[in-house]
Amino acid sequence: MKTQFLTAHFATLALAISVWSGSVSAQTPPVTPTPPAPPPPKTSAVEKGALTLVTDRAGRIASSKKTVVRFEPEAFSGAVTVVKVVAVPGPVKAGAVIAELSGKDFEKTLADLRTQLAESVERLASQVEEQAVARAADATALERAQRSFFLAEQKQKLSREYYFARDLDMASLRLKSQTDGLKDQGDELTQLERMYSDATLESETKDIVIGRARRAMERGQAMFKYGTKDYELFLAIEHPNDVRELDDNVKYAQQGLEHLRIRQRLQAISARLTMAATERALEDAKLKLARMENDAKAMTVKAPVDGLMSMSVPDAGEAVSPRSLMATIVDPSSLEIGGTLDANSLRVLEIGSKVDVWLPSRPEYSGTATVDEIAPIGAPDGEGASYPYVANVRTSDGTWPLGAEAHIIARKIIPDCILVDSKAVKAEKGKWTVNLWIDGKKVEREIRVGASDGKKTQVISGLAVGDQVVMPDA
Repeated sequence: MKTQFLTAHFATLALAISVWSGSVSAQTPPVTPTPPAPPPPKTSAVEKGALTLVTDRAGRIASSKKTVVRFEPEAFSGAVTVVKVVAVPGPVKAGAVIAELSGKDFEKTLADLRTQLAESVERLASQVEEQAVARAADATALERAQRSFFLAEQKQKLSREYYFARDLDMASLRLKSQTDGLKDQGDELTQLERMYSDATLESETKDIVIGRARRAMERGQAMFKYGTKDYELFLAIEHPNDVRELDDNVKYAQQGLEHLRIRQRLQAISARLTMAATERALEDAKLKLARMENDAKAMTVKAPVDGLMSMSVPDAGEAVSPRSLMATIVDPSSLEIGGTLDANSLRVLEIGSKVDVWLPSRPEYSGTATVDEIAPIGAPDGEGASYPYVANVRTSDGTWPLGAEAHIIARKIIPDCILVDSKAVKAEKGKWTVNLWIDGKKVEREIRVGASDGKKTQVISGLAVGDQVVMPDA
């Protein structure tokens, strides 16, 4: 009943309004109604909280203990071939023979090295004896030179202190003796001539006596002439030459001693160098022979450790080159996971991080690992970079299959972050912005962002808790 009343009331009211509107419109122009205000956009409040980052990276299971067996000859450079392949892939014990090899002319080369070593030993012994004899001869020569220098100095000292003065005095005395003798002969001749002038001796006797005296006088005068000249030459030439020769003998003896010492030092250096070269040659010969003997052992390729072996040995009769891979032996009980990380994973993982491990092919297995290596420089990978990592498995159950895919999972919580809905953040050309709803208007603002879990993004600067950001679907 109430509903019918209201319906009739509204109908009457509408008819009245229509009549009024018609009359008014006949008198005044119509008025355009104001459109209703649009509803506010959907917004999300900026809040403060903890951000949990999760990374899940794939890798491959491998053994952390891998031993590579190679044929690595140290001295032999001839051709080597496989004689026999002994082992088969699979479990292997340390010391087990993998293969037997043979080198062309190996035994001859080994015998030659042994001969060279013996020759080097004899050569060194000969040089040792030669140098011992040379040192003894040097000692004798040095002693003689020192003796000669000592005698020269001694003679020089005696000559300066005695012999030179004596020789000068003797020369002067000889000249004085000749001078006195000539004077005595002259006096004697004068005396004879005076004596015989009044004598009654026969003329023949007189002539004999005076003639003998005159001849003696003439000889004395001639000898005095030469004696005077000898004295002058002695003072001018012989004596200075004797002094100079004596000084020169001392100088030459001293120089000879010094030169001998220098030569002996140089000869000693040369002898040491020669000896060192011979000793090096001997050591080289020993080293070559030792390496060759090691090569003889290497011709029998053996497993160095226990483990699982994969083989790369050529067939019998085929050649083997140096550094050839013969086998790889791994320890299945020591596992590691290797793969790559992206830049976002580096926010969560670092060297020493503990991670969970799961295997897609063995979901019943579980374990943990520790990240031991992360490459400090990434390799280009699309628009980003990849960083190789190695995580060593610490605990596990069962035997994990080598080469299988494994995932490492890690979480990191960043507390007290200013967070914004990730959908509200726009990124363009290295610039991150959001639209704020302020006083009924959209206001674009640039912000700095940090980590993100896909739903929430960390804001470093540009927003405050309680700010309303416009969602992109508004």
